[in-house]
Amino acid sequence: MSQMMRSAARSVLASRGRFLLTGTAITLSVAFLVATLVLSDSMRGRAARDIAEALAGTDAVVQGVVLGEPGGGPGDPERSVRRSLDPDITERVTTVDGVDGAASQWVGFAKLVVDGSSVGTGTASDVGRNWVADPALNPFRLTSGREPIEIGEIVIDRSLAGDAGLAPGDVVQVLTTTGIHDATIAGVATIASADAAPLQRTVLLPVAAVSAWLDTAAPTDVLVDVAEGADRAEVLDRLSALTDAEVIDGPDHIRTMQDAATSPLQFLTVFLLAFAVVAVVIGVTIIFNTFALTVARRRRESALLRAIGAQRRQLLGAVVIEAAIVGTIATLVGLVCGVAGVGALRWLVGLAGVTLLTGPSIVSTTSIAVAATVGIGATILSAWIPARRAAATPPIEALRESAAEPRVVSPARTASGLVLAAVAIAGGAVAVVRSNATWVMLVAAIVPALVLCGPAIVTATSRGSTRVARRVAGVCGSIAAGNLAASPRRSASTALALMLGTAMVTMFAVFASSLTSAVGTDVRDGLQADLVVTSATADFPTIDPTLAGRIAELPDVDAVAALAVTEGIVAGKAEAIGGIDPTALPSMFDLDPIAGDLADLNAGGVAVVGDDPTLLGGNLVIEFERSTLEAPIVAVVPRSTGGFEAPLYFVDRQTLDTLVGRLLDARLFVDLADGAVADADEDVRALVRATPGSFFETRAEHVANSGSGIAAFRNFIDGMLLLAGFIALLGVANTTALAINERSGELGLLRAVGATRRELRRIVRLEVALLSFVAASIGIAVAVGLGWALIDVAGGTEIPSVVVPWPRLAATLVIAVAAGLAAAAWPAFRVSRVPVLELASRDR
Repeated sequence: MSQMMRSAARSVLASRGRFLLTGTAITLSVAFLVATLVLSDSMRGRAARDIAEALAGTDAVVQGVVLGEPGGGPGDPERSVRRSLDPDITERVTTVDGVDGAASQWVGFAKLVVDGSSVGTGTASDVGRNWVADPALNPFRLTSGREPIEIGEIVIDRSLAGDAGLAPGDVVQVLTTTGIHDATIAGVATIASADAAPLQRTVLLPVAAVSAWLDTAAPTDVLVDVAEGADRAEVLDRLSALTDAEVIDGPDHIRTMQDAATSPLQFLTVFLLAFAVVAVVIGVTIIFNTFALTVARRRRESALLRAIGAQRRQLLGAVVIEAAIVGTIATLVGLVCGVAGVGALRWLVGLAGVTLLTGPSIVSTTSIAVAATVGIGATILSAWIPARRAAATPPIEALRESAAEPRVVSPARTASGLVLAAVAIAGGAVAVVRSNATWVMLVAAIVPALVLCGPAIVTATSRGSTRVARRVAGVCGSIAAGNLAASPRRSASTALALMLGTAMVTMFAVFASSLTSAVGTDVRDGLQADLVVTSATADFPTIDPTLAGRIAELPDVDAVAALAVTEGIVAGKAEAIGGIDPTALPSMFDLDPIAGDLADLNAGGVAVVGDDPTLLGGNLVIEFERSTLEAPIVAVVPRSTGGFEAPLYFVDRQTLDTLVGRLLDARLFVDLADGAVADADEDVRALVRATPGSFFETRAEHVANSGSGIAAFRNFIDGMLLLAGFIALLGVANTTALAINERSGELGLLRAVGATRRELRRIVRLEVALLSFVAASIGIAVAVGLGWALIDVAGGTEIPSVVVPWPRLAATLVIAVAAGLAAAAWPAFRVSRVPVLELASRDR
């Protein structure tokens, strides 16, 4: 075995040029995988540690019962509605035997404003809560200054202080549901040892300011400290008997908060892991091609070893050891690069506008073991088939042949691929017709179908394109087309990497275009207002309620319609509920009722977004934190006000304020008066700029920006695809270089009969360009069909139609061919510089 190890090591060293690009592909794949795992572990581990440390002194929590099922889409914070607690709940809790202390905790919206601009961007939430006087129950710890005592004093978390350059004594403003308030920073605090609560920016208020600033009387929850020596289970039972609210044990509360802190990032983690898998699969095809060509190149050497007594398992073991050496070295480099590249991955994720938890990376042994197993294991498994094929060849046959790959495509292989393709097409068709997402899983069979049918597709393409290639590029084109069929399996496996890359690009392009269209359709069709004022964040309204009145007082403004949004439980699920003025909104945003009249909202009715006019006249029950609304459905409208956070139910604004309390506005629609001066919108713009938490847009800008969130996410996706595409191009370059070396005798003969260096380079580039075109075309076609089926089945009402971005896909095809040409440039140049006799002698 030691002799085999030394022989394999010498072989790898002698062929280091061949394995360089292969090792690079493995390194990149492993680096991306380990960076994803480390980033995921770091986010979960940091959140778990900070929350456990901050809530260590809380033995139990009393909070309102959750109404219905939480809402919220993938990657969004979970939306839930809890029934409000009784205002005197804390006093009653303190009287329970075994309770050493209890503290009310009020939680609401509060956004810090400095010099007229709000502080903080990204997906972190802006939270306002009261300062808890009991140190054992207070999760925050002062790092400078003192606690807030009087109304107008606040404490901010250290993250906010660092972002805005603030310190105790600085004067700021705070935007809450009751408006903008002047404040002085009394202190800066951390939550346990962390600068901020996970995915939150926190402003801490004195208890005296809660009612005026957060507009709430009852606490959000009550933190309980169980007396030392008391039986916790018995105390929890007494608390449960005291109230109908939910009583949660401290450790259970910690786990719930940990899950809530990381759940918005699970969707992102799945996306990253999906791209890591794609990168590994592309790397596998590169490894397979490299070892297939390397083994083929050494077949005479292998045959000679067999002839002098070497056994098949020894030859097989030698190749596997080579693969293990290459895989181990590349994986080790990938592990180091991955751990070091977590910061780069954080930056790439930031392109999507996603806020991640800060802090040092947590590198777990599990992540390292998984990435190492994948890297080394994928390399060995990819080299297994070429090794077996070469080891199983009889010595005399190996001495006669110059290539390990048969040129005839197996009919059984092609037939198997066609069967799988039929299964995939049938599954997609049934899924679309029956609207059953279960059947769409069969569409995944298209991937092995392409693997099996790849050689046949390449052969057919070679034959079909020869005449066209000859007309376009003369004899060089004809030779290039014919070369594809010379090694159909190798060409097919090379094409598979490009196919996967273009398929991923196409899939997400179709998804993003359909999503953007769905988000913007309601806005394009319904918006009639001249100007729109939007909130600073898509997830929470941030417009000062007084802004609408101030805009309405401007001389060139004809009318202003405000939209408020809150959460309510409808049919057992949390949904967005909109509050509107039914007399003002229709002239500025046409909801286009298909049944009923929006004016009837004034009488206490509800409007429902949908396409079923028979809903009119039915009754609807909406549960809020403080109250319940039971009202008749007086209108059915086919569209909402745009975006995934747009309400699906509308009530009169005054009714909503009565039910849930004062709300910030989510959006303002502004109509300018007839004959308004040309720069009338500038007066509105100036007023909006002076109001923190609000942004000004013209009608055209609002329509154009309606899908801006999707565009940011697409930037992130494009960054991921760029890495996968780069790995695929490494495979093209590597396979091209090895294939040229294998066909050196043929190329030398071409030079001998008069082919110039330029023509030789042209043949190589045309071959790769044709292969890239075929791979990209198939990848685009398959991804469009798969994306169509997935969106049609799973898109629901949020993505009602499929939009295929044909210009983007055409650009993808052109870029894929151009990238293939770029990957082939260096191998083509190298072979053109080799003397004719040396080329011819390489195959001897």
